[in-house]
Amino acid sequence: MTPSLEHAIESFLAITSLVIGLSHLLRPHDWCETFRQLHRCGRSGAFINGGLSLIPGAIIAGHGSWSWPGSIVTTFGWLLILKACVCFLRPDLALSSMEKGSQSPRGFIFAGLLMLVFSGWVWYCLWIAANQRGYEMSCL
Repeated sequence: MTPSLEHAIESFLAITSLVIGLSHLLRPHDWCETFRQLHRCGRSGAFINGGLSLIPGAIIAGHGSWSWPGSIVTTFGWLLILKACVCFLRPDLALSSMEKGSQSPRGFIFAGLLMLVFSGWVWYCLWIAANQRGYEMSCL
């Protein structure tokens, strides 16, 4: 993989996990409502949820690095793909999980904190990589 593609995938992950993490942390009741609405859609809601995981998962899994620390990024992508597979292949199981998640904002707050920590870690890795190459990151 070319360094620029790897950098693009890491930047994509850093930005999306920051925004989604903040959203989970600051708007957990809205996330509960979103999952209630998706749950009400039945299997179609599970498919929508799966699609929303499959697209970024496929992009992030394309990172393809299995050495530290890039393996964390690649693993995260494959976990999103696994979540999408559950939504598409076992929609009733996904619906059960969505129903439980929609009942309390605490889970979204916890997930938001995890996403912010993950985002910070990816930003740090990008910063280290930029300094090792001897130039400033253009995105900061």
